[in-house]
Amino acid sequence: MNHLSKIQPVSVLGRQSIVVGMLGVILLATFLRLLGLEAQSIAFDEGYSLAVGSADWPTLFQATLSSGVHPPLFYILYKLVLPLWGTTEYGARFIAAAFGILAVPLTYKLGSLLFDRRVAWLAAALLALNPVHVWLSQEARMYALLITLTLAGMLCFWQALHTRGRRYWLGLIVLQALVFNLHFFGLWLPLIQFGFILANFGRYHRQFRVWTAAQFSAGLTLLPWLVALSTREFQSFGIGFLDKPTLIDLPLTLWNLSMGLILNQIWPLSLVAFAIALLALSSGLYRTKHSFGRSQLLLSIWLFAPLLLVWIISQRRSFYADRYLSFLLPTLILLVAFGVLRLKQPAWQYLLLAGLIANSLYGLIAIKFEPIFQKDPWRDLASFIEQRERPGDVILLYSTHLRFPFDYYYRGHSPEKPISLNLERYPLESLVADHRRAWVIYPYTRRPTHYPMQPLLADGYWADDPDRNPLLVNWLDTYSSHVVDYRHFLGIQLWLVDLPERQEVTNRG
Repeated sequence: MNHLSKIQPVSVLGRQSIVVGMLGVILLATFLRLLGLEAQSIAFDEGYSLAVGSADWPTLFQATLSSGVHPPLFYILYKLVLPLWGTTEYGARFIAAAFGILAVPLTYKLGSLLFDRRVAWLAAALLALNPVHVWLSQEARMYALLITLTLAGMLCFWQALHTRGRRYWLGLIVLQALVFNLHFFGLWLPLIQFGFILANFGRYHRQFRVWTAAQFSAGLTLLPWLVALSTREFQSFGIGFLDKPTLIDLPLTLWNLSMGLILNQIWPLSLVAFAIALLALSSGLYRTKHSFGRSQLLLSIWLFAPLLLVWIISQRRSFYADRYLSFLLPTLILLVAFGVLRLKQPAWQYLLLAGLIANSLYGLIAIKFEPIFQKDPWRDLASFIEQRERPGDVILLYSTHLRFPFDYYYRGHSPEKPISLNLERYPLESLVADHRRAWVIYPYTRRPTHYPMQPLLADGYWADDPDRNPLLVNWLDTYSSHVVDYRHFLGIQLWLVDLPERQEVTNRG
């Protein structure tokens, strides 16, 4: 272990208390990730996870291949575990919560290898309290798994280099293969590791061949899926909704990952807390008189190489989103924890810790109660329609994909008809023929770069949506005088249109 400078311990972090404290941290992480797991509605992406994970095997692979956004591993795992936990909101999200909890002891293990047990304990505690990690651990998606598998893979990488044990090389192959097949951003891990080996080539040149063989072996597992993608009739990659990032997005990503990007009335206090986190990060990155430690170097490459390269690539076509970059969260927290504990003055340690913990606690409250962090309320929307629908009603869904979250909750009797499927748009007059009223459901489909925040607009999103369906625009204009009810749910707009006789519409036209 190459320690750079003496880490000044906070007095409460004795060796015995660390063991007890680590158990407490794991229990805290478990409590925070299971608390309210079922509280919010199933969101669109979660509905997609449930629909694909509940489908038969051919449909599962076809749906994943058609989307092209992610490799199939998450949906394979999801299909295997759903029968164990059920498809309730709690059961649907439990796999993410379980992997989110597992990330905490893995952070401790990696931190103890890179630094010492004090840094490891503090990093684990900060991850347990991290609002964004709690959020991702309560979402039926693959991001909690991505963080945990990345941690395990980097742990095996470090151990393989320094112990040369075969079990660690084998573990690296297996874990890299899992990450590659879970999310395409897992392909950044070989680049991180290559950069680290290259920077220390004199020390690790003997392991380079073994590492290359390990990466090749892991990459082979993704090859069949890449071949399948290349044979699709339409070569599309379904993330065209992401906005091109600007320079300000780089610090905003660090802000969001470190403690949650909270931009409400008390944002100045949150900004001060982020400044404290940056101070701790700067301390963790600070080079001593002698050298830049290998632990610091690995974490620095892990944090900044993917962040900057994704930003640069996204200037042409955007792949930049905080949830895709969530695998950077452990290295950010490890550097912050190291930075706090290497400060020489205990007063500064306590001050930084107080700021970090206070803002994390507020962030935890915010993700539960602040509207900006609420998922689209499909549960409330479906219930609203069920209570007010009548015979002769029809439900017009803005796109076919909205069936995923809507059908999860809707138990009414009105037929559902999509207005569009991918780029194909259907004429609305034919959809509403022989119906007396139409419920029109339009969700805000463009998630922000720094999700999980919601873009809150008092009047909804319809008027400002650059991609809104022109057929629906014209139809709503034509029937504007027949709109008998309008509701703006958080992230979803709903119109109820009383359909006149077709002869009346013809005379008006």
